Amino acid sequence: MTVVPNILLSAFECNPYMGSDAEVGWQWGHQLFKRGYKVTVITRSTHQKEIEQWITKTGESKAVNFVYVDIKWLYPLTELINPRNHIYYYFWQLSAYFTAKKLHVQKPFSLIHHLTWVSFRQPSFMGLIDAPFFFGPVAGGDEIPKGYAKTFALKQRLLESIRSLINSLVKIDPLMWLTYATADKIFFTSPAHLARVPNFVKNKAQIELAIGCDSPVSNLEKENNKQTIKRGNRLLFVGRFLGLKGMDIGLDAFALIRQTRPDVTLTLVGDGIERDRWVTKAKLLNVFDAIDWRGWIRKEEVQKLYLEFDLFYFPSLRDSGGFVVLEALQNGMPVVCFKLGGPGMLVDESCGYAVEAGKSVAQATQDLAAATLKILADSEKNKHLFDNCRKRAKQFTWDALIARIYSF
Repeated sequence: MTVVPNILLSAFECNPYMGSDAEVGWQWGHQLFKRGYKVTVITRSTHQKEIEQWITKTGESKAVNFVYVDIKWLYPLTELINPRNHIYYYFWQLSAYFTAKKLHVQKPFSLIHHLTWVSFRQPSFMGLIDAPFFFGPVAGGDEIPKGYAKTFALKQRLLESIRSLINSLVKIDPLMWLTYATADKIFFTSPAHLARVPNFVKNKAQIELAIGCDSPVSNLEKENNKQTIKRGNRLLFVGRFLGLKGMDIGLDAFALIRQTRPDVTLTLVGDGIERDRWVTKAKLLNVFDAIDWRGWIRKEEVQKLYLEFDLFYFPSLRDSGGFVVLEALQNGMPVVCFKLGGPGMLVDESCGYAVEAGKSVAQATQDLAAATLKILADSEKNKHLFDNCRKRAKQFTWDALIARIYSF
C-alpha cells in the first residue's frame, strides 16, 4: 500500500489573485494537491477571503487544508513602523511555528516545507519541529555586478547598495544560522547565493527555481503548431522599467545591433520609473523610432506576443526567477540574456544565449549585441530552434520541479 506524503507548507504570502511570493505560496499548495499529496498550508488570515473566493469560483484546491494565522493586535502596531511587514514577519513566523507544532502532534507531517517569503535573508522556525524540514527555493542573493549600476537613478543605486550590505550580514545572522542548521535540504534559485551563506549550508544546498510552469495548454499548442512567419528581426522585452532590468545596456546593445541590421525592431512591454530616462536615451542613440513602447498589457495578450516575435530580449542584471523567460521558451521563443540569476539558469545554447557579464560593461554590451545578431540569424534558418526552446522549458515544469525537490 502506497503511503501518501502529508506535507505542511509554510507560506506567509499565499494568494491566487496575486503574483510574486503570493503566487509561489498558492501554486505550491495547488500543484502538490493536484498530484495527490495531502497538503496543509499555514498562511495569513489576511489572505483567507481571496483563497476561499477562488476555491468557490474554480473548485481548485478545495481539499487543501488552509490554516490561517495572524496576530491581529500586533499587525497595526508594526505596520506603523514598517508598512512592508519585515518586522511583523518575524513575529508571524514564531506564531506559525507554535501552530504547526500543535498540528504535528495531532497528525505528524512527512515533511515541513518553507516557501514564502522567498527570501534567503528571512528565517523560518519550522526546523525546530521534529520532522524533515525543507527551506526554499529562496531568492534574494543575486546582486548586480560591480560597475553595472552606474547609470541607474540615484535612488536605485542607493537601494542596491543597502541591499548588498544586508545580504552580507546573512553569514552572521543568528536566526538565519538557526534556519539553515535545522533544515534538511535548502534550495536557492541561483548559485550566487552560495557565496552569501555560511559554508556548512553548501553541503545540503540545491539550485532550483521557486516556481514551475504548466505544460502548454491546448489553445497554445494549436497556435504553436501554426507555420508562424519568422522574419528574424523582431525583439521583445517584458518587464518592469527599473534599472535592474538592464535596459541601459540593452539600449546600447540595440544601437549596435541596428548598425549591422537596421531592420531590427524592439518592442517593450511594461512600465516603471525608468521609462522617461530610457526614452531620452533611445532618442540620443537614434533608435527611438525603432522601438514600440507598449506599456502594460494583459497576461493573455503577452502570451500571444511570444508567438509573434523572433527573440526574447532580456538584459536583466538581477532577476532570481525570470518567469517571463520560461514563458517565452515554453512558446518556442529563443532568449538572449545575461548569465545571471534565474534567466542564466534557464537559458543555454540549445535555446538562445546567456552572455557573461564580465568586469567591462562595454564588452558585455558588445557581447549582448553579437549574441542577439547570431540568434536572429539562426532563427531564420534553424528549424529545430522552436522545438529546442520548448524542450528546454519542459525541464522546468511543475512535474519536473516537484520530482527533483521531493525526490524522497
